[in-house]
Amino acid sequence: METLRNKLLKICAVASALAVAATLSSCGKNIDSPEETLPIQTQPPITTVPDITTEVTTTTEPPPVEPDPLEKYAEYYEENNDFVGWIRIDGITHSNGDPWIDYPVVQYSDNDYYLDKNFDKEKSAKGTIYADYKVPITGLNMADNVTLYGHSNKDGSFFRHILDYQSSHTSTINKAYIINFDTRWEEAQYVIVSCFLVGIYEDQDDLPLFEYFKCRNFDTEEDYNYFMENIQLRNYYKSPVECQYGDQFLTLSTCAYTFSDSRFVVVARKVRDGEDPSVYEGFYEKNSDKHMPKAAR
Repeated sequence: METLRNKLLKICAVASALAVAATLSSCGKNIDSPEETLPIQTQPPITTVPDITTEVTTTTEPPPVEPDPLEKYAEYYEENNDFVGWIRIDGITHSNGDPWIDYPVVQYSDNDYYLDKNFDKEKSAKGTIYADYKVPITGLNMADNVTLYGHSNKDGSFFRHILDYQSSHTSTINKAYIINFDTRWEEAQYVIVSCFLVGIYEDQDDLPLFEYFKCRNFDTEEDYNYFMENIQLRNYYKSPVECQYGDQFLTLSTCAYTFSDSRFVVVARKVRDGEDPSVYEGFYEKNSDKHMPKAAR
C-alpha cells in the first residue's frame, strides 16, 4: 500500500505538470528487481490523515511437556522426594547372583547432606548414593555428564565394588561393562568408556589436577575434548566404545585406598537409540600406558 507522503508528492507532480514520478514499493522486494512505475494520481489532495493501526502478531513455541514419571518408581518418590533415579550393575554380583550395586539415587541442594544419611534421611555413616547437585535431574533436563557419588563401605555396600574395576585383569570390565541408570522418567543403559585413579590435591600428581566432577555440561567441543583426553590418558583399559561430542555420560565416583585421598572413577556413555551394547562384550583390553598419579607410583 502507498504511503500518504507518496500520494501527496504525486498530486503535487500533477499540479506542476511534471513527468510521472517513480518509486520503489514493497519492503520484501528483491533489491535486484527493476523499479516499478506508479500511475499518476488524479484524486484531490488528502487533507486529513486516517488512523492506521498495525496489529503485530507473534507466535511462540509451546513449552515442552515433562513426561510422566515411571510408575515403578512412584513409591520411592513418595517415600523421599529427593529420589531421582536408580543405578544397577548386573555384572558384579553376590555369590547368590544378585548385583552388589542396585540402589536408589537421590539429589539434594548440596553434595554434603547424604554423606552421612540413608535414604530415609536418618543418620548413617554408610550414606546414600547421590547425584551432583549443580544440575538438577528432571524429566526434561539433566547434565551432559551426571556424576554419582557413593561411599566405598567395607561391608561391600554402595560403591565398594566399583573398585573391582581396578583389577589387574579384564574379566570384570568384560562382564560388567553395562551400567543401568534410570531416572524417574526414563530407563537407560550406559557402556563404560574409562576407569581411572586420581587424586584430589595438586601435589599428588605431576600433571595439572583433573577435576572430573566439574565436567558437567559440555557447552563447547573444546570442553568435551578436555574431558575425553583426560579420562583416556588415565584409562585402565583400551575401550572399544566410540564417543562423540553430543553424547551423554554417567560418572561414578568413590573413595579409593591406593593412597590417601584418592578416588576411583568410572565413566560410561549413554547407549544411543538403536545401538546394541552387547557388541562391546569381550573387547576391553588392558592399557599398559595409562597415566598413574605420582602418589601411586
